Amino acid sequence: MRALLMVVVLGATTALAEGGWLTARGRLQPELRFEAWGGTRTAGLGFVRPDAPGAGAGLSAELVYAYFDRTAELRAARVWQFSQNRFGTGSAVLGGSLHVVPERFDAGLGPHAGLNLALGGEVFTVDLGLQTGVELFFRDLVPRLPQRLLISANLRLGDWGIGLHLRGGVDLVPGHAFVGRGEAALSLSWFGFEKAR
Repeated sequence: MRALLMVVVLGATTALAEGGWLTARGRLQPELRFEAWGGTRTAGLGFVRPDAPGAGAGLSAELVYAYFDRTAELRAARVWQFSQNRFGTGSAVLGGSLHVVPERFDAGLGPHAGLNLALGGEVFTVDLGLQTGVELFFRDLVPRLPQRLLISANLRLGDWGIGLHLRGGVDLVPGHAFVGRGEAALSLSWFGFEKAR
């Protein structure tokens, strides 16, 4: 079963309207977080900024390049942390994406949403997430609905953090069969912006 999961995660192609990597965490950090990642299908960078230090809501932006699909993507989202206790923290995400496919002279857009749960404390967390969305490209005008499950392990050491992330699921296309999708990624985060100013 584990081998099958890894084949699905690493072998499937990337959907374009997936929710963000940076907001797929249950805990909203109290300070500005910059992050870069590289995965089996995409690479990117972005930030998550709380409304105020320690606030329970914030904004996120990501610039993503899907190298197999040769697509650039801009994701933006609003994130709300809605519960926090000693063992777990939950968050909700609502955002949107803009996609550009230069080789096909095509572009697309779509909203995405997510629910996340972080298990653990300030230093180490395991994050579980569920993402959904809709995308529509102007040339095809056929909606695609990406549905994803996520799991990640995140370690924070002072102003730096590292993470291992897995995302898998399906794209639902009305009137067509579903398509399996997946990706694994490593990330590096920096929390020291306020201190460096």
